[in-house]
Amino acid sequence: MSQKENENAKSCAQNILKPQKPIQPYICSTLNDFQEERDFLANYIFPQLNELCNSRGTYFKAVDLRWSALKTQEPFPSSLLRQHSCLRSQHLKLCLDYVNSCLPFFICMLGQTYGDFLPHCSPFMFSKATDLSTLSKVEQNLYVAAKNGYPWVLENPHCSLTEFEIIQAAFLNESQFQYFYFRTGTMLLKTLDEEKEEVLSSCSLKNDEEKLRIGKLKAKIISKGLPVRFYRDLQELGELVFKDWSVVIEKLYPSTIMFENIDYKHSFERSYHEEFTEKCEQVFVISKESNRTFEVLERFALKDVEFDPNSAASDSSLDSVLRINPLPTYKSVLLLSGERGCGKSTLIASWVNYFKKKHPDMLLIPHFVGSTCDSSDIMSVIHYFITELQYKNYGTQLETDVLNEDPNILVFSLLVEVFIASISSKPCILVLDGIEELTGIYGISGQKAKDFSWLPCSLSPHCKFIMSTVSSSLSYKSLCARPDVRTLEFISTGEEEVKLNIFRQHLFIPSNDPFQQNRQALRKKTNLNPLKLTILANEFKECRIYRDEFQCMKEYLEVVSIQDLWELILKRWMEDYSWTIKKKKANSDTVSSGEGLDGWVADALCLLSISHCGLAEDELLQLLDMLGYRNHYQVTPLHWAAFRNATKEWIQEKPNGLLCFRHQSLRNAVEHKLLGVITPVREGSPHTFQNPTNHKKTYFHQVLVRYFQRQTAFWRVYQELPWHMKMSGCWEGLCSFVSSPNITDFLSKIRSPSFWTRLHLLHYWNVLAEAGYDVSGAYLLSVAKIKADQCHKSRKRCMLSVLESRVFEVTTVDKCRLIFFIARFLKCIGKTKEAEELFLSVEDMLVQSQSLTEMLFMVQNAIGELYLETGMTQEGFQYFQKAWSNLMYFSPSNLKKHPNLVKQQGRVLSNLTKSGSEEYLKAHHILEYATELSKLLDSNPRDQATMKYTEGILILNTGNISLAKMKFQECLDIRRNLFGEKSILVAEIMEFLADLQFFSLNGERSQRKQVIEYYKQVIEIKENAEALANSLIIRKQLCISLSDTLCKLAGQLLLSDSYHHLMIEAVGYLYRSLDLRATYLGTSHSSIRGILNLLREIERIRGRRGWPQGMYQQYSEGSRNGDSLKENLLKLTYHSTQGSHTVSSAMCLNSDKLQKTKSMNLAPHPILDKSKCVSGKGKKILRPIACVSAEEKTRPKTQNNVELWNGPERERAKEKKDYTAKILALGKMDGVVKLSRQRVLSATSESGKGQITTIYQYPRLGLLSTNNPLDSISELISEKWLFHSPHYSLTPQRFFLQRRSQVETKP
Repeated sequence: MSQKENENAKSCAQNILKPQKPIQPYICSTLNDFQEERDFLANYIFPQLNELCNSRGTYFKAVDLRWSALKTQEPFPSSLLRQHSCLRSQHLKLCLDYVNSCLPFFICMLGQTYGDFLPHCSPFMFSKATDLSTLSKVEQNLYVAAKNGYPWVLENPHCSLTEFEIIQAAFLNESQFQYFYFRTGTMLLKTLDEEKEEVLSSCSLKNDEEKLRIGKLKAKIISKGLPVRFYRDLQELGELVFKDWSVVIEKLYPSTIMFENIDYKHSFERSYHEEFTEKCEQVFVISKESNRTFEVLERFALKDVEFDPNSAASDSSLDSVLRINPLPTYKSVLLLSGERGCGKSTLIASWVNYFKKKHPDMLLIPHFVGSTCDSSDIMSVIHYFITELQYKNYGTQLETDVLNEDPNILVFSLLVEVFIASISSKPCILVLDGIEELTGIYGISGQKAKDFSWLPCSLSPHCKFIMSTVSSSLSYKSLCARPDVRTLEFISTGEEEVKLNIFRQHLFIPSNDPFQQNRQALRKKTNLNPLKLTILANEFKECRIYRDEFQCMKEYLEVVSIQDLWELILKRWMEDYSWTIKKKKANSDTVSSGEGLDGWVADALCLLSISHCGLAEDELLQLLDMLGYRNHYQVTPLHWAAFRNATKEWIQEKPNGLLCFRHQSLRNAVEHKLLGVITPVREGSPHTFQNPTNHKKTYFHQVLVRYFQRQTAFWRVYQELPWHMKMSGCWEGLCSFVSSPNITDFLSKIRSPSFWTRLHLLHYWNVLAEAGYDVSGAYLLSVAKIKADQCHKSRKRCMLSVLESRVFEVTTVDKCRLIFFIARFLKCIGKTKEAEELFLSVEDMLVQSQSLTEMLFMVQNAIGELYLETGMTQEGFQYFQKAWSNLMYFSPSNLKKHPNLVKQQGRVLSNLTKSGSEEYLKAHHILEYATELSKLLDSNPRDQATMKYTEGILILNTGNISLAKMKFQECLDIRRNLFGEKSILVAEIMEFLADLQFFSLNGERSQRKQVIEYYKQVIEIKENAEALANSLIIRKQLCISLSDTLCKLAGQLLLSDSYHHLMIEAVGYLYRSLDLRATYLGTSHSSIRGILNLLREIERIRGRRGWPQGMYQQYSEGSRNGDSLKENLLKLTYHSTQGSHTVSSAMCLNSDKLQKTKSMNLAPHPILDKSKCVSGKGKKILRPIACVSAEEKTRPKTQNNVELWNGPERERAKEKKDYTAKILALGKMDGVVKLSRQRVLSATSESGKGQITTIYQYPRLGLLSTNNPLDSISELISEKWLFHSPHYSLTPQRFFLQRRSQVETKP
């Protein structure tokens, strides 16, 4: 990629990260004569503009309040008369409200009519009226608008309602995004003088005045210099509107911002949190308490200086507001607590903006639980922090997440490890608001998510964590028990003036003293926290249109709890905005809420509460139509606009156009009072539909299932449909959905699926597996349809839903893309056999099509990795060769233009290095390729680590051990910073380094201790990986690899200063290794004999008065026996590292490249057997291979081994009982080695000629040298039979995922 392209990409990435506000122009025109234009724009032009906006990360939605729709519904049913009459009287006020909310975007169409207005001759008497019904429609609108924030309308009462809208948008506000379209008919606009001449000759006084007024209005618009366009017909209007607003879109959101088929989930999530902080800051009321809280938060975030309550109390009343526990100086977590509604979220959001402005260089990442659909799931929260930290630490683009390729991040414990590593890299401040609302839908239980038992006891000193919660929550109680938590209690202010300021801040009604009748009530009510004041202020300004606002306030002030207050408000919303329809008897008990809380408003709130990601306005209106609100009962956009305008503070619209609840208290009220559920919807399990108390919730889930089954937008369908299928128990539909070729087609096109997208797909399959559905069977059926072209038949309908849509002109590459996606997913969930068959099938299809595509080498690399992970190294190497050969067909210029090709080339090169022989790597100049690729793969830390690892192996082949060690150490450092201490990638390089360091150290005790520590960490990682593995084959490879590392560690402990406790520890590791080998390699395997004889010799030495402390020093100081001991102990670790193809080890290289092994005569042994694979149709198919016992092999094959290990017959009979007793004693030593005692020492033979054990069918070894006990041990541990592969590999392998077929069949 050129420097210019890099700069453009970085610029695009920065623009993506900014909140993309939607383009929502208000449509203004006279009521009656522009219906045709409005319909044309809505049906043809605005959808095109919306598609253009969608490609830039936002959307286009014109606000069109269709007042004419009311006339089509007359005469109204009696139950709707009140709502419609109130709606007519607030026409002007509602329009002006929406003009303000849509600024700076405004579209106006004018013709020859002026609209409704009061003629000059009409008496202006409504200011003295006591009953609105006695006034005309225009007078009612002027009265309501003037009383509710627009008193200036009375200054020009004879303007039309349309002109008032234009004044508000264009003359009281300045904007460059306002366009006026004048309809001319067959002539251009007449001059003002011509208009006047026509007026004088007119017969109708009002018509003449109307024409004069419209002419003056047009002239005023033109004279102000506002952009005016003239059109004669609909086609010309459409072209003008599309051209003008395309320019607006291009100016605000340049076309280079978004890229096709990229999942921008995280960028949108980021913008939601930024928008939340902005809105909170707009309504935040500063007080003494907030300033002091800001100071405490800032001091904690910057340096965590111990707060002294006494010094604060000397000059302020801070103690009465902020209660801070006296704790030690260093604390990593500050917990801000308080009652629900005291203003914690608003305060924290405002402090975040304050802190960022004051300290722009400090890394602060806020996250507000509940602000979006996934902001409450603990795994999504953790991943959000990780991605933000990686973006800041490494400069990686957010949507090219370095973790996306790693399936391990879908495991909660490993994700937490990555989180801990991320917060340890650089100083950072994390803010997590509302932790009591955390859920554990995908990773862990909700209780564990909230009690923070998953968070380590001590965090990195680099990280400061600020959290907020309700004082009565489980999170508060759990966190208070931690020693690293500082608590800060925030108590809402009791000052009357601050309360009034909060009330005024949310009222937005200019008046001298609107609180005259409420001031006394506010003074008396001491329990009015900021949330209650905000609720009351919004209700005060909205309910006055429908009822006496002061009487309403009196009722609201009588209630004590917030939930009771919400119940009264919900009841008012139903009465003032809603109406009911007659339900069918079958559904009457299903949707009824009782207590008068019924109607379309209640249904809309219920639908919103159970939606997964929120619902758009048009979706809600269509859903209400499905529920029966149609014809005279139809909820028009105008009715909806009136309700939305009254509830906009509580039902917010996110940047993507979806509506959601702004505060948890309203959500709780809706779920409890309207849905009637006990368990919160977000925490409900997939089986809640079986509970009769949830019948109404289940009904609405089923409604949403039917609705989204017919929708055409993939992302909306993917967000909602499977979720509602899951929650309503529609298992068959869910299985069909997630395995559908159409859904697979959409998902497979995404270049980098987000964590959210992958997590949901895995979650749905986990739910189906619990319900008894077969994942692989469903996908294999889908593959059969794909191959048979059954999924590509079109329908006759013009608009196809996501489930009905088909891919036209399907190519072989398209089919391969779908099957390849399915194969990778099956591999991710542990279906190794099925994944292998699909991978091979895709390769056959691509090869037969004779088309060299990027997918071919990706498939071949995937096959090679699968074989590498299942122990079939040679087969994997062959596929890596194929992938590398195909990559060589791409020219260097093509690779540089396509970063993904470079990334794939680095991946193939790394795999080739792991599996290829030294001769192959040198002959094909792999080191030169790796050096060049490293320069190109410098933007992604994961790729950097991979290339350093690859370079280290290749450099080690050249004999430069010191430079290789430096590369390995750099790789280890990067991987630790990226993935934490428990990643299998960390263990891979750590074991390699341990092997390499041991053979290059010069006896330094500190280095030996580091080697031992490395092996212990690797063992812990492998044990954890084995427990998490979901494939039996991979679990087997992990266990065998773990057995290897245990042997290596035992050898290192025996090599060290051999104190008694170290010998006991080494014996314990040998027993564990023995148990794993017997389980996964079979009881007749040759390595079993080796470990048994080593254990016997150790016990024999221990029987001779134990292993003396300091014995190693005695024999090592100038003693030939000591030299022999050291040499043979070195052989122990050497053979352990070369003994298995599952171990990625530096020792798998030629011994003459290593400093300490040149004189040991450890020549590699030839390969005695080839991998056993079941072939089918020319392809090697992975099959489990049963171990073959020694008796089943022919005598020629076993003769050498028998001769090597069988001692003299007379020695065997003589020593048998003694060995058995000693091993029994060894098994009891200090309670350390108990793992395999029963298995190893299960029986003895009285004849003296039997086997050592009834399980391990091998004769006892003869006695070794007894002159020196250490020499005897050395003789045993130096032999190659100790480890299960008798031959020696020349190339490093991936440490836990290598070929095992040789060793599985070798006794």
